Amino acid sequence: MKKLKVLDLKDGDRYTHAIYMDVNLSSMLVPANLDLKAKDIDRLKKWGVDDVYTEGERIDTSKESTDFAKIMDPAESKFFITYASMIELFSLVITSLKKGKKPNVTDINEIADQLIEMVESAEDIRDIHELVGYINKSDKLGEKYAVSGINCAILSIIVGKECGLTPIRMKNLVIASMLHDVGMLRIPERILEKKGNLTMEELAVVKMHPTVSFQVITKVLGQPENIARIVIQHHERWDGNGYPSKLAGEQINLLARILAVTDSFEAMNRSKAYRASMIGYAAMKQILNENSKKYDASIVKMLVKVLGIYPPGSYVILNDTSIGKVVRVKPIAPLRPAIKLLINSDGVKVKNNQEIDLVKNAKLFIVKVIDFSELEGKLSG
Repeated sequence: MKKLKVLDLKDGDRYTHAIYMDVNLSSMLVPANLDLKAKDIDRLKKWGVDDVYTEGERIDTSKESTDFAKIMDPAESKFFITYASMIELFSLVITSLKKGKKPNVTDINEIADQLIEMVESAEDIRDIHELVGYINKSDKLGEKYAVSGINCAILSIIVGKECGLTPIRMKNLVIASMLHDVGMLRIPERILEKKGNLTMEELAVVKMHPTVSFQVITKVLGQPENIARIVIQHHERWDGNGYPSKLAGEQINLLARILAVTDSFEAMNRSKAYRASMIGYAAMKQILNENSKKYDASIVKMLVKVLGIYPPGSYVILNDTSIGKVVRVKPIAPLRPAIKLLINSDGVKVKNNQEIDLVKNAKLFIVKVIDFSELEGKLSG
């Protein structure tokens, strides 16, 4: 691993591996093969960061002719840098809270504004699905609660737009989504890192985190109580079996009902080493199975309208035995998404970016959702 002096960094520097702000490589500054920007360097100096870290080598860009589009997946080229930057910034907020320090509240508000601007700049459903597609690639982009907070905020903006929220309510929802799990920072590590099932006493401690989040948001961060109330209610459930107050139905704040759905979908959809990759479809299926029990059915309907039954990132087999990845969903036809073909009906790997729109191709339909691990052997080579 290399330690790089911030004073030695230059605008346009690029490394073969990501650059991180900590020696544990948990808080990313810039992804691999992407230019370091002057504003990134200025931000590090402003925050008093002296060193950053990487496992890569500096790329001599003067001799490099690789096109940017070849460096990144085309599906990541439009918003990914902004997205990764927001996680980076919010990771600093979370890290400050971990250390018992009060972060700059202005940073929280600015991140919320930038997230809203980013999602609202999406020109069509393809852009929205690109943003959602980042979630299952995000685990290592920063501190885990920061990653979860940014992902939840993006999903909440998408659903909030469908619900027609006013700008003020949208901003409150976004900040609440970002901060929804800050109470987890006060839960003992021995409980959070425990292998196996928690005892009843340990589970009771974990269930205190919405209340602790309320206290952190109001007393440490000085945010308004109407934001904290969204957070304290996001584990309440439509049937009254949630916590901490066992509220039911419309007793639960509308914005908390939105956060309940987006938090659950984000947690299930984000890749983890121990979990299978059939996450997009599996997450949506589980939420639909628990609809009207755990969640407000009208909110679930909004999520399905945007993401479909087969969310972007789901791997599917079609009736002609071809295999593909869902890349886009049309609200008018949630069962017939657009598919990026990976393996054709002859069992041959497809090397070009061929898409099949199931709305336009009535002869084809999805017969099964599969795990990505079932494809690895077929896609190699």
